[in-house]
Amino acid sequence: MVPSESIDDDQYFGGRRGVVVLAVAYVAVGLGLFYSLATQSIDLFSGVLVAIIVLVGLSLYILYRREGLVTAENKLIAIFVLVATGLLFGLLEFTTLPSEIVYGIVFGVGVVVPGLLLQYTDYGSD
Repeated sequence: MVPSESIDDDQYFGGRRGVVVLAVAYVAVGLGLFYSLATQSIDLFSGVLVAIIVLVGLSLYILYRREGLVTAENKLIAIFVLVATGLLFGLLEFTTLPSEIVYGIVFGVGVVVPGLLLQYTDYGSD
């Protein structure tokens, strides 16, 4: 982690102004969403949804740059979650297995296996 003295206050919205701008943008999008629903304007609603996606993307980018979320552990977990999601759709669509079994398999692949790998191996440890 980088010491706080070397990080510029305005880098990645770390300063007070950046946080205020981001907060005002979230409030404005919320008000726009409320107004679009109140007036039943699909055009305004579509624009607000795009703004929500942009703000969430910006927030994730800021979080990624500030915290460094891409670690070996997170990559492993992400891979198993994607495999489990694919299994969920594949097993539900193309098999006649009971849903309890499908969810058990998905839970095992998405939660148990990566947890065991991280706990009992040195993967991702410094």
